[in-house]
Amino acid sequence: MKNKKLLILDGLSELALAKDFYQGCLQAQIDAEYCDLESLPRRRLYFVSKFIGKLKSIFSRRYAINFAKLARTDPNAIKKAIMTSSPTHILVFRYAYRFIKPQVLQSYARALNCKIYLYDTDSCNLFPDQNEFIYFIEKELPIYDEIFSFSKVATDFFTKTRKLPAIYFPYGSNPVTREPVQARPIDVLFVGKASFRRIFLLEYIKDKVSIYGNRWNRSYPMISPELQNRIVNRTVWGNDLTDLMLQSKIVLNITNSNFYCVETGLNLRIFEVLATGGFLLTDHYEEIAELFEIGKEIETYSSARELREKVEYYLNHEEERIQIAAAGKKKFYELYTWEQRAKDFSLKVGLSDQP
Repeated sequence: MKNKKLLILDGLSELALAKDFYQGCLQAQIDAEYCDLESLPRRRLYFVSKFIGKLKSIFSRRYAINFAKLARTDPNAIKKAIMTSSPTHILVFRYAYRFIKPQVLQSYARALNCKIYLYDTDSCNLFPDQNEFIYFIEKELPIYDEIFSFSKVATDFFTKTRKLPAIYFPYGSNPVTREPVQARPIDVLFVGKASFRRIFLLEYIKDKVSIYGNRWNRSYPMISPELQNRIVNRTVWGNDLTDLMLQSKIVLNITNSNFYCVETGLNLRIFEVLATGGFLLTDHYEEIAELFEIGKEIETYSSARELREKVEYYLNHEEERIQIAAAGKKKFYELYTWEQRAKDFSLKVGLSDQP
């Protein structure tokens, strides 16, 4: 009998999500390989065909059919990666259609009698582009034996409306071994890109918040001088992000507007904060309340006024804030390290027989 093996095809390599999941697989002693789809050779004459396709789509107004920007990778390179690995299971992160035609990818998997899965990490970001989202659900999603989605709303849509095999599968994060700074000099930390919703909310706590992220300077005409003074206009990732969270009394999460408008999708920041033992204050919706006990493991807000009130309350109630952060950290290490998420995945798809 062929040994069970997982091949991870990463369609989101600008983030470390798939790489971290891969490392979690190795820690869980799951036989796995990793392939970055973005690093593979491009399809011949890709840019020429992309330009021609865009012209056709403009004049025909049938962009959903033409989709010139799709399938940019040489399919033979993907085929070689799959055949060389010879997996029994393939897990695609984000989507495949921008790299290879989904039906071609499916044919490669079927040639090896290999199961193929999707970790849907981005469907909510496709909502604003109706044509692209329709292409995704009609052309790509049906090729998978099962769809794992970070979004409960997306999972319900896939199963109930589209009759697709999908399950809700929240993110995880990496353990953090460093200890927090004792004094925690930052009152409230927010890290992320500027958006209208984020600006409006942050104006309510402009005397308490420290903001890190890129492109905030482009929004300065809409931002008060007081809030501008709280902004460090640079991207923060990895160890720098962890260092900032370890220095913060409260770490604030304001979800992407595309997610928040449908009240779905626990983003990576939630799990990153809990991994550090930080106190998390995030938007409230039912999905997060199903995973964490509000007021005991994390805290949430539903309005700008409530955000302001809870920031003031928890800055003035240190002991309660520390207790909630400790309980959130405990829940994270029980259920949401990438090693544990990899174990959960492997059980669901039959890669392993024991938890």
